Parts: sequence; C-alpha cells; structure tokens
Amino acid sequence: MVLTSSANAIVPKMGTEAYDISKSALNHLIRELALRLGPTVRVNGIAPATVVAGSTMFPRHRVIHSLQKYNIEFAESASTEDLRLKLANFYAQRTVIGQPILPLDCARAIAWLAGDESGKTTGHIIPVDGGLPEAFLR
Repeated sequence: MVLTSSANAIVPKMGTEAYDISKSALNHLIRELALRLGPTVRVNGIAPATVVAGSTMFPRHRVIHSLQKYNIEFAESASTEDLRLKLANFYAQRTVIGQPILPLDCARAIAWLAGDESGKTTGHIIPVDGGLPEAFLR
C-alpha cells in the first residue's frame, strides 16, 4: 500500500493548517498501518513538494493568484499550462535539484514502493521534493 502525503507534513505554511495537519496525520497513519498490517502488507508513502503541472488543484485562477502573490510576471494571454509551468519553475528554484516535480516523478516513486525492489521497506515516507531543504529530516 502506498499513500500520498506531502512535504507540507514537515514544512508548515501560513494559511494551510488543515492541509498540513492532515498530511502530518497521514504520515503517522502510514507508520501505524505498517505495524498493524505487517508482515503481510507493506505500507509506505510519498511526500511530494508542490506538483503544479497538469494538476486540477491548480486551475487557472489559482495559478494567476499565486503568480501575482510572488510577483512573477506573466502574460494574461498565456495558456493555463504555460502559466502552470512558470509557477512550477518558481517553486523548483526553492529546491536543491531546481526542477519541477511532475506527476511522473510521483508515479515512479509509487511504482518502486509498490514493487518487489522495495520489498524490505515498510513504514516509510519517501520525499519526492527535489531536495526541499526545509523538509530535510532533522
């Protein structure tokens, strides 16, 4: 079993309390389920940073709001996906790797955790965040 958490479980942000708390609780649920269901079922999770590309969580109006919030220049005539890419690149600059997190990155991590290659891994949350320093475990 692989559940999707978030970097926000570790990195709080102003105004996202409900989301952040739910993801922190999910991280603990992953560990609890690993204890309860093991050894028959392995339970792990991924914790991506913001995935903007192709995300329904980022409709055009939300992307524009975020671009304005961060004072990022954009053309109103740009396509929604181009605006998403601009925002994703901004978020990526906060990471060590400096590249946007894509749905495919999350899918690959999930496939690895669900597969035999991670057969000895349970109760863990794998970051898929490009190296977000604020989310490094202390």
